[in-house]
Amino acid sequence: TVCFLICFSWKMGKKSRVKTQKSSTGATATVSPKEMLNLISELLQKCSSPPPGPGKEWEEYVQIRSLVEKIRKKQKGLSVVFDGKRDDYFPELIKWATENGASTEGFEIANFEEEGFGLKATREIKAEELFLWVPRKLLMTVESAKNSVLGSLYSQDRILQAMGNITLAFHLLCERANPNSFWLPYIQTLPSEYDTPLYFEEDEVQYLQSTQAIHDVFSQYKNTARQYAYFYKVIQVRLSNIV
Repeated sequence: TVCFLICFSWKMGKKSRVKTQKSSTGATATVSPKEMLNLISELLQKCSSPPPGPGKEWEEYVQIRSLVEKIRKKQKGLSVVFDGKRDDYFPELIKWATENGASTEGFEIANFEEEGFGLKATREIKAEELFLWVPRKLLMTVESAKNSVLGSLYSQDRILQAMGNITLAFHLLCERANPNSFWLPYIQTLPSEYDTPLYFEEDEVQYLQSTQAIHDVFSQYKNTARQYAYFYKVIQVRLSNIV
């Protein structure tokens, strides 16, 4: 995932609930730009190499993962985080949705344990009854991304233009880092991690080696790391031009 490192100060006399994550020492992590760029370049080169030969996929995965972990350690403490738990923000989400024309009656947000959070009906819902609607203005879309701070980058980068999922990921990160974002009540309720292979530990991935899924896992990890490295360099170039 691409990471924007943006810090925010006091706004309108009130401290934002958005904050940069601190290191264990209490200080925000510092990163050497040159050292980081070298790691990013190495990662991009590794992820852009041709597919490895038979039996070499695991070795390549470990090498890429090692570079990713080095980068994560360098950037530790720079993530934008929110106070409290995601469900603390559910009332604000419902209020925001109601004020902007979404339907919020006839159901409630509930924890379904293994399945996680979802909507639970609070009344009988008839077959084919329309009970849930969300106005388009509440949706984060490629169109809203083009009309945001991403507009300039989107108009110049072919990968963003060709891959809506990457555009939306960028859009989400930009809005997440903005304490005044229109979508903040929604963003604050998103999970901090997911049960997908991208979040697996190395030993957990190793258990999949004898399954059909392992090739998809390797491919997804490599592609995601390549996209991160590519856009990191793109952003660095744009920042250097601004300076």
